[in-house]
Amino acid sequence: MNLLASTALAALALTYQPTAQQSYPGVSRPADVRELAFGVRGTVANTLVEPGDRVQPGQLLIRMDDSVQAAQVELAEAQAGDDSTMQIAALTVQFRKDELDITLNSRDQGGANDQDVREAQFAFDRAQLDLRAAEADMRSRELTLQRETARLDEMRILAPIAGDVVDAAKQAGETVDELTTVVTLVNIDQLHIDVTVPPALARRMSVGDPATVEWQDIEADLAQDARIIFIPATGDPSVRQIAIRVEVPNPDRLPSGLHARVSFPNQLAQESESE
Repeated sequence: MNLLASTALAALALTYQPTAQQSYPGVSRPADVRELAFGVRGTVANTLVEPGDRVQPGQLLIRMDDSVQAAQVELAEAQAGDDSTMQIAALTVQFRKDELDITLNSRDQGGANDQDVREAQFAFDRAQLDLRAAEADMRSRELTLQRETARLDEMRILAPIAGDVVDAAKQAGETVDELTTVVTLVNIDQLHIDVTVPPALARRMSVGDPATVEWQDIEADLAQDARIIFIPATGDPSVRQIAIRVEVPNPDRLPSGLHARVSFPNQLAQESESE
């Protein structure tokens, strides 16, 4: 390769390198943060995680003293499982139906009179209503069991996502109010970075477009690939900027809060072509 060609290639490479004006500062944060709280007031029985623990979805993190509520659930289960009243009502309906048929047949043969038929019909109709009432009572017991089970579930906090525990604020024996955060989880498998760019640049962007992240707080040999995940419909008129959000994979599990500079290869290429 001659000197002229080498110089041309070097100049082309410099053209596509992000400059201070073509990259934008931002600070990384977790892709997902969950501040978890109980839905009821009570006393903590067990805190099963500590800050720094890695948890999986569905894992039990903390629970209240639920002995009384567990007994309520057990009682509701017993009541919901007892269908004897409904069985008796069903048997009564069948008996009254047979009695009505016998009475009607007897009247046809000259034995029973109309009053006997009316009484047999009334007994049959009443038995049917009793069966419907027994069925409604069983449904009510099933709903009571669902309610008591839901209340029991409110006294236990399960991990909604895979993540890292960064705070476990309450320990066994402490009381907690509803909606008070007791465990905080973060997911740093991906990191989010918000950067502000000029509106003219934001208009040329689309969700899914590539981005490049260069970390400022750590030594990194290569910039990381990222992608745009959010472009707001509104900007900040006071600074004439629009906040773009990018997502960057984090296989090395870097901590959040790192400073970075973000560039957008598609826009750099478009600018180079226009020049």
